[in-house]
Amino acid sequence: MDEKFKFAESVEIEKRSREVQLLVNIVEPDPEYQPFFLSDDSNFYDVSGKDGSEIEADIRHYFNGDLPGKLGMPLWQFIDLVKQRYPGWPDDWPPEH
Repeated sequence: MDEKFKFAESVEIEKRSREVQLLVNIVEPDPEYQPFFLSDDSNFYDVSGKDGSEIEADIRHYFNGDLPGKLGMPLWQFIDLVKQRYPGWPDDWPPEH
């Protein structure tokens, strides 16, 4: 059988879902306005009806002035950049200096 897809472990999927939800909560804290479904290509503009400057301000506030990636990139990729920059995120947040 030709394997075209590699399935992630359920623990990894659960961790990634939690990380995505954390980012969603930052830009759209009211669950009533949060999306019901996010695809692998979903980005911050898909999560909130705010304009880009408001979304960016929310993200920068959470990350202490930092914007780890572009708002239009998929949330999965954004999370990868966050984890590169802040290896303990989200469990060890905020980072101790």
